[in-house]
Amino acid sequence: MAWGYRLEVMGARGAVGRRGQGGDRGCSASGCGDSPQYVSAYRYSRSNGTAVTATRLLCTRHARLFSMKYTLAWPGMLRRARRQIAAVWSQLAA
Repeated sequence: MAWGYRLEVMGARGAVGRRGQGGDRGCSASGCGDSPQYVSAYRYSRSNGTAVTATRLLCTRHARLFSMKYTLAWPGMLRRARRQIAAVWSQLAA
């Protein structure tokens, strides 16, 4: 059973593992040679009970499929929403 699905932009602070190796590797999806832009991660338990984190480098197309499959918010959406809210508050304060 897996849990803790995450999707982050590769250049973002706190992106999971191997984020500096994106230039020499392609997307982790089989048969895809596009350059990776996102890092996906999830945790699962092995048969002996230890929890393992699996990370994959994904291109934009496969990252979007990953986010739709596990109902995750697109990484840029929340960032833009926060900026709009901050802009609204500053307009109200003026």
